[in-house]
Amino acid sequence: MDQAASHTTVPFNVWVVCQYYRPEPGAPSARLSGLTRSWQEMGATPCILTGIPNHPDGVLKPEYVGKDPYMVEVIDGIPVFRHWLHVAPNKGKISRVLSMTSFAWSVLKANWTKAKGGGTPRGLPRPHIIIASSPSFFCVFSAWLLARRHGAKFIFEVRDLWPAVFLQMGILRRGFVYNVLERMEMFLYRRADAVVTVTRSFVRQIAARGIRPHKLSTVFNGVSDADYAAAIQPRQSGGTAQLRAQLGVSPLTKVVLYIGNHGEAQALTQVVDAARLLVKRTDTTFLFVGQGADKDKLINYARGVPNVQFLPPVAPTDVWAYYCMADINIVCLKNIPDFEMFIPSKMFEIMAAQSCAVAGLRGEGAEIMSESGCAMVVESEDPEQMAEAITTLLDDPDRREDMARAGRDYVAKHFLHSNLARKYLALMHHLAGVKTA
Repeated sequence: MDQAASHTTVPFNVWVVCQYYRPEPGAPSARLSGLTRSWQEMGATPCILTGIPNHPDGVLKPEYVGKDPYMVEVIDGIPVFRHWLHVAPNKGKISRVLSMTSFAWSVLKANWTKAKGGGTPRGLPRPHIIIASSPSFFCVFSAWLLARRHGAKFIFEVRDLWPAVFLQMGILRRGFVYNVLERMEMFLYRRADAVVTVTRSFVRQIAARGIRPHKLSTVFNGVSDADYAAAIQPRQSGGTAQLRAQLGVSPLTKVVLYIGNHGEAQALTQVVDAARLLVKRTDTTFLFVGQGADKDKLINYARGVPNVQFLPPVAPTDVWAYYCMADINIVCLKNIPDFEMFIPSKMFEIMAAQSCAVAGLRGEGAEIMSESGCAMVVESEDPEQMAEAITTLLDDPDRREDMARAGRDYVAKHFLHSNLARKYLALMHHLAGVKTA
């Protein structure tokens, strides 16, 4: 559905179910906050159904300690309905599964009852559409049940190809657990009124497994219009110089930055190995900012590498100062076939911040980075290529500046949330049979 969406003339209510949301960092928070704000501006009424904020370190955010886990708040004008879940770090199979399943049960139980006249006793309006954003299938299954209960159309939003990617990463083996997850995956694809993916490659993969193509659409990740405007402010206001001073980084030091999840999927040892190859460049430091299941292992792996420094995660609003401070940003994934279908969302943040990158990617993500002009693309998990590309860009500031400008222009043209949200809302109107003005 590529038709333009305009303002609705009647109430149009959208429930969005996702375990993670602001103030938690990460791709789902950024995507859903940007899209829902745009939908609201277009006349829809989106509501977020999410967990209590604790991602990624598994510690309840200080401002939520002692508060009702089923509290309702408003963030950037969007009603956010919180739900209890098992608080656990983003590592360890059992604790992660407990976190996911507890949220799935909590969101189902809290929103099952209908209020007189529609909606729920908690104040959620009767939904026309319920969207569930993966990767966890458990909350997606709960959202499907809620859609049936409340008479809404159901959209399965696919951000990761569970469980197939776990096979290639060695997290799961073929057997009972894998077969159950795969059957759940196919059940949800078939029962969904629409399946929305974040890459075109996902559409091709899902269609090849027998799902009818007319049910499949792609709405890419991107950058909210507000974030696009804010992304370059630190550079203009002197925020980058302040950040360097705060971190003890000299104005003359070149900064190579990775910011985001430190997980197995990113294979960040390739960046440490590239730093090791460039250790004689005393004018350069590598900063790793964030948290994740592999961070402790990565810190141990980098012991004795003097040009590497690890920093804690920062709030979503603070990432722009880091992107702007960096001379080069890093985007990378593990070198497995399924990751050729993935597009890391931080690509669009780097472009918005008018910064250049070295991208250790293959497939669709590599194609976008090359087309944007903001990155040198190298093979995944090839530290020698990565080190060579970093050296090339560090020695050519004019090229870095040209690439950075090209990336910001490219993301504005293709990946602003306002444009992506319009396509998404048109699909929802079509599913619900709602006429627009």
